Amino acid sequence: MNKKILGIMSLVVIGGLCFAPLLALAAASPPTVTLTPSPTEPPDLDPNLLLQEIIKYIFGFLIVVVVLMLMISAYMFVTAGGNPEQVTKAKNFLIYALIGLAVAVLARGLVGVVLTMLWGATTK
Repeated sequence: MNKKILGIMSLVVIGGLCFAPLLALAAASPPTVTLTPSPTEPPDLDPNLLLQEIIKYIFGFLIVVVVLMLMISAYMFVTAGGNPEQVTKAKNFLIYALIGLAVAVLARGLVGVVLTMLWGATTK
């Protein structure tokens, strides 16, 4: 029981240390899309900028999920204790996390190519 509590606490601490830089840089730049309407003219919304912001947040969320999956697989490796069944589960979890990372990166690149071909926009 104590090993489980110690493992969970160490996972929480490591996770907190991984996300500390993100919290420090959370308010570094103002948003680029403004949604303040003018009473005389319609709001000037650029669909390219709005789409780029949405893609940026979705990609960031996917990267966070991949990092969490990698941490869980590392925890599974450490707590396997030489059990071949647990090691196999941890390997499969690691493979799925890396496949997820590859899919996220390829999807980001594909969206950039499609946006460039359609509107001539560039993604950040």
